[in-house]
Amino acid sequence: MKFSELANTYERISRAGADPARVRALAELFRGADPRTLSAAAHFTLSEVVDPQLSDRLGVGPGTVRNVLARLFDLEPADVDEEVKRTGDMSEVVAAHVRGADTLEVDKLWRRVNRAVEKDESRESLVEHVFRNTTALGAKYFTRMVLNQMRIGAGLGAIARALAAAFDVDAAAVEHLYAMTNDIGHTAAQARKGSKALARAGLTLFRPYQFMNAQKVDNPEEIFEKLKGKKILFEVKYDGARLQIHLKKGRPPEIRTYSRRLNDDTAAMPDVVSALAKAWKGGDAVLEGEAVAFDPALKEKQPFQAVLMRLGRVHGIEEKAREIPLVLHLFEMVYHEGEDLMNVPQSERRARLSKLFRPTERVKMTEAVVTDSIEEQAAFFRRAIEEGHEGLMAKDPDAVYVPGRRAENWMKLKPAFETLDVVITGGIWGSGRRKGLLSSLIVAVRDRAEFKTVGKVGTGFSEEALRELTARLEPKIISARGRDVEIEPEVVIEVDFQDIQQTARYRAGYALRIPRFKRVRTDKSTREADDLTRLKRLYKQMHP
Repeated sequence: MKFSELANTYERISRAGADPARVRALAELFRGADPRTLSAAAHFTLSEVVDPQLSDRLGVGPGTVRNVLARLFDLEPADVDEEVKRTGDMSEVVAAHVRGADTLEVDKLWRRVNRAVEKDESRESLVEHVFRNTTALGAKYFTRMVLNQMRIGAGLGAIARALAAAFDVDAAAVEHLYAMTNDIGHTAAQARKGSKALARAGLTLFRPYQFMNAQKVDNPEEIFEKLKGKKILFEVKYDGARLQIHLKKGRPPEIRTYSRRLNDDTAAMPDVVSALAKAWKGGDAVLEGEAVAFDPALKEKQPFQAVLMRLGRVHGIEEKAREIPLVLHLFEMVYHEGEDLMNVPQSERRARLSKLFRPTERVKMTEAVVTDSIEEQAAFFRRAIEEGHEGLMAKDPDAVYVPGRRAENWMKLKPAFETLDVVITGGIWGSGRRKGLLSSLIVAVRDRAEFKTVGKVGTGFSEEALRELTARLEPKIISARGRDVEIEPEVVIEVDFQDIQQTARYRAGYALRIPRFKRVRTDKSTREADDLTRLKRLYKQMHP
């Protein structure tokens, strides 16, 4: 299948008036595709142009597209910026210029992009190759994919329903396998084989699944009410980086660590891998833990920002590992010696995990209490906060593990002030002391496949933090109108605020009152940002 054919389908879908029409068009596309094309098309439809484990290495942004467009069509980069400013859409500017040979095929494009990332080939050469070998529409939708701006109204739910319709399988089973593998291409291939293949293709070593996440609660009484009559597991919530760890027995064992964004971060964490290899005695397994930074003497916990200096590092790894050693606190095991443990009760999973390694200074279980006493919980919570931790996790002892979901039987309890994890979608260039810096950031919450704005954040930054953020965000600027810019929605930040107000001024229908920057969450992907449902729930709590 030519990539231009896929782009034509996307154009039809973007103009479809309702979800059923979009699903029918996608189902027709999937049904007619050969296996390789199907896998690649599923990835592309979800705005993935590279294997999800390589997504943090893609390295193609608005600046890359701008430079290629300028070079190919003898334009000044400033002229491209002016066109983007006028249209408000980089992909439309690309479509206005590109008239390629229409030879690019869907499966070959998938392989070409993955090769470029794996071998670190020139990203501008990659984009130029695409523009020279596809049509205006093909170039338009490739640009949207790499900028994470598909805008066709077809997110995961629509893709799952389309695969279900195309191959007569259950849409819920499609979504479940995607959560188990974080690979929509693999999921599509299994759906093509039928229901039995979907059911068989489950948890596999070295194929990361999507994390299960906790609900935020504001009052411990809510926890005891929900889990009435049970001895509740309360674990310390450490201020570190959550890791998914896959181990295959051997001498030495093969160990890979995956970040919350499900990128392979093994190379950046040699100390964690080495410490776990020495401590582990349990054979093949898939674990979760929190990596916390300590000073070199392992006597004092360092802030979360120190952990971020370790994640995804490519250069100076050994030196940084000595400077900022990590201690791994284990809390979860979902696979052991060929057995999928996701449906095993929480209390049993934790008990089995605790027996499979030798605790050391660098590898240990999360500190926990099991109680039905709110007084004992309160004392444990106070101690956790005094020791500099984030708070507590409360877990139903009977809870099963549901990948890719924010489950009600895991709850996190933090101090009374409230925060939200929001996505940066725009900004405003500063003046005076902040000239040359993005002094205000437009932030949004998730609403299914969209991001809906909730306010502007202009306080809480140190000058250093603002400079670092500007350097991170500037390559992701999609368009500009005067001092206002639209930014590719990739960066998650944590903000606190004083109140939530209803308003038509922002797309979410709500605004954060006096939002203040807390920190960048490079460990979180945009799908882990807070959503509109939580925003509405917080509003109701604040305005009963």
